[in-house]
Amino acid sequence: MEMVILAAGKGERLRPITDVKPKPMIRILDKTIIERIIESSYMMGVKRFVVVAEYRYDILAKHLSRIAERLGTEISIVRQKTELGTGHALLEALPSINSDDPIVVYGDLYVSENALKRVIESPPNSLLGIRVADPSSYGLLHVRDGVAYGIDEKPSKPKFSGPYLINGGIYRFSKEALKYLEDIEPSPRGEIELTDLINHTAKMGFRFKVVEASYYDDWIDIGRPWNILDVHERLLKDLRNKVVKGRVSPSAEIKGPVYIEDGAEVKGCSIIEGPAYIDRNATIGPNSYIRPYTYIGEGSKIGFSVEVKNSVIYEDARIPHLSYIGDSVICEGVNFGAGTLIANLRFDENPVKVTVKGERLSSGRKKLGAFIGAYVKTGINSSILPGVKVGAYSVIYPGVVVGRDVDYGSVVRSNII
Repeated sequence: MEMVILAAGKGERLRPITDVKPKPMIRILDKTIIERIIESSYMMGVKRFVVVAEYRYDILAKHLSRIAERLGTEISIVRQKTELGTGHALLEALPSINSDDPIVVYGDLYVSENALKRVIESPPNSLLGIRVADPSSYGLLHVRDGVAYGIDEKPSKPKFSGPYLINGGIYRFSKEALKYLEDIEPSPRGEIELTDLINHTAKMGFRFKVVEASYYDDWIDIGRPWNILDVHERLLKDLRNKVVKGRVSPSAEIKGPVYIEDGAEVKGCSIIEGPAYIDRNATIGPNSYIRPYTYIGEGSKIGFSVEVKNSVIYEDARIPHLSYIGDSVICEGVNFGAGTLIANLRFDENPVKVTVKGERLSSGRKKLGAFIGAYVKTGINSSILPGVKVGAYSVIYPGVVVGRDVDYGSVVRSNII
């Protein structure tokens, strides 16, 4: 059995998290998105993988090589040198596909083993459908008697009431259906859309069986920065027990389901409230407070009197002392000066908005902090307001208040509100 993973996109909606890495390499707890997909599928009998890549190609290729070696499986990489959409990506992969009925997966999804298994075990010409309240950001499936006969991309006003069944981005195609890929015309935005293959083949008499799975429990589209918090909250809910492999000071307190990996250290008078995950070689404390739904990445340091709440802090970050981080994503290699504060509640208490590809979007979250790109450095007593994105390699001077997005590699010397 064979799987094609479409992983070439730039992930612009996820910036600054994707400033220095492709979106399939975003970590969800201790594994990347693409690692989770490959590992789960391999355990279900998929023995060969074709990955379509382009953005940060070298980084992703090295990562895939390590995964292939660890699992003992074959991963073939195809470059999509010109990014012309998901349908074009699959078209580029066709010469490398050996199977007559491959599984095709978008590379920016959290998908449970249950949902993957149901598609893998389905007959050719099947796809995953997800029930949602609002289909406007997805492909709305037109379904009759469990069969999809069309997809309407990002509909503005559906003609019927929800919940709606949307395209989950996992397919099992037949060889016959894939032959029609070359017939697909570019969409109005100039891309060859994989969803148009469903619409085109439906006109030719093909019908795709819809395999349903649950939103959130089985499937989360990691398309916007706050979705990284969503997916970590989802997986941390599965923690049931306290697991301590690292060192914990006798004066520290571990409450509830907390996973502390090998090499991690929790220093004196620190408190960790689960669910929480402390990865390898991370250091907590002394006197730190880690609140529920927090992930601390490998090799990161959370220092004296730092409070972290419902946040994702990636590898080798340094939050050394007297800082507060709430409902935020902090990327790898970040270094915060003492007293750096990230606010997570608007003064008017309305849902926090975030700028995504130039458009102001409501996150739907009343509490949401900031998104800090890799290797950002802040000076002492700097403050970052809710919903702000700071691009990778930026520098925030001491005492500065940041109330607007900061571009990649910027130097901010004075307040921006």
